Amino acid sequence: MTVDQAVAAPTRPRFRASVELAFPAALLVLLVGAVIAFPSFRVVGTYLDILSFSSVLFIIAIGQTLVVIGRGVDLSVGSMAGLAGAVFATLTVSGWSSAAAAGVALLLGLAVGAIAHGLLITKLGISFMIVTLGTYSLLRSQAQVVLEGKSITIDVGWLDALSNGRVLGIPSVVLLAAGLYLVAVLILRCTGFGRALYATGSNPLAARLAGLPIDRVTIIAFAVSGLFAALAGLLTVGQLGSAQPGGGAGLELTAIAAVLLGGTRFSGGFGSVTRTLVGVLFLAVLNNVLYAAGVSSFWQGTASGAVLIAAVAIDRSRKE
Repeated sequence: MTVDQAVAAPTRPRFRASVELAFPAALLVLLVGAVIAFPSFRVVGTYLDILSFSSVLFIIAIGQTLVVIGRGVDLSVGSMAGLAGAVFATLTVSGWSSAAAAGVALLLGLAVGAIAHGLLITKLGISFMIVTLGTYSLLRSQAQVVLEGKSITIDVGWLDALSNGRVLGIPSVVLLAAGLYLVAVLILRCTGFGRALYATGSNPLAARLAGLPIDRVTIIAFAVSGLFAALAGLLTVGQLGSAQPGGGAGLELTAIAAVLLGGTRFSGGFGSVTRTLVGVLFLAVLNNVLYAAGVSSFWQGTASGAVLIAAVAIDRSRKE
């Protein structure tokens, strides 16, 4: 071993550890700074509001986490959320029962994820970037077609209660996101699908040679991503009380940023929904701090973009 190798070897674990703790530490510093600087952060209601508004993003990010662990990415989740909300609102005002309309919207998300994404990627060998970029544009266009370029206002009691109601003082949407989080944790840690997903993301060729059904695993991951995006679309309609042609715009990049911020590797095979939760909370607190500081909302996209670049840079340093 050379002198340089001997010096460098013991520092690598420390460097990796510091990288892993970068954003959790940044989140803690941001929270402490916010509590000191802004009186609004000293009220419990502020944190409940942050959790409520970030729950929709977290639901999308859970599905995105599964896809990224499997060495993929879904660029269409924002468009899928917008289309699901548009379909739900249109069917409801057309006379369908709200439950049936919601079922159609959720099935649409599931079908797009499983068929338009999963099958095209696994059976035809098309790059996931190309497929999901194509459906990003296609689904966004169809949302505008369904709504005819106009917003539709609706009032559905159960959806309003789920999106804006509270149970024992806790927002219902937060409880829903927490339930989905626990299910995702159990699936990734305690099921054969979870182990196969990590193996597929880590080394697809080795996983295939080991007899793992990597095509089925990939299809399921994209199906869950589409389903959760559709669910997020319904919740957004419930929160806003309307479906809009631009619904869900930008959620895809924000979800990817949250996943990477948490430490899930873009190269696949490593990550968790708990890490994604940290990423979502970091972005939510950052946006609220900017708002409390009086920074224009136009700058929030700049901040999110800069954080996304930083997340990718950190992900790159982890691999190295």
